[in-house]
Amino acid sequence: MDYLVNVKIKWQQLIIGSALLIMGFGLLSLFEWTWWALFFTSILAWVVVFGPASKEIFTFPRKFWVIPCAALFYLIFGGVISALTKSIGFDWTSNPATGNLMLLIFKLPFMLMGEELLGIGVLEVAHNKGFSLTISNLISALVFGLMHVFVYWDGSIISTVIHVLLLQGAARLIFNYVYIITGRSIWGSWCTHVLVDLVALSL
Repeated sequence: MDYLVNVKIKWQQLIIGSALLIMGFGLLSLFEWTWWALFFTSILAWVVVFGPASKEIFTFPRKFWVIPCAALFYLIFGGVISALTKSIGFDWTSNPATGNLMLLIFKLPFMLMGEELLGIGVLEVAHNKGFSLTISNLISALVFGLMHVFVYWDGSIISTVIHVLLLQGAARLIFNYVYIITGRSIWGSWCTHVLVDLVALSL
């Protein structure tokens, strides 16, 4: 059941919640020692915006088999897109953490939960405000992708935007799909995100 769509959200709550998410993501992106920032600011943002209803997203996921299937699908999709774009001349910047998995292994679960709370938060707020689930998904993917522009900046605004929308934006669509399919459980999208990053960052 979609409990969050019926929560009354005031614009003041939305502004405060958005500011918390932007601050958390900014700190996460700018400083290595603030790897925890988005995790905590996202939790605060959810409490501010959705209040007690926030706990509804922490239910145990249904259709658990969707998680590894979605992770595998994205890894294949991402590999194909990267190969195709490289073949036509794009020189995309890789994740700065690539190859440093062991240094991040204990931080990664918290960092990715912060990203999930952000992405799912945008999805649920958009849906709550009257957008269809499809449009809400696209808004979430657009916001999530564009927030990665500075992380993956390669010197060209066009190349970087194409990069983050095709890879990070597409990833958000898949993670959101898992969240919905598993019964609106953030554990479903989080597990998928963790699996994807464990593989991607170990290469």
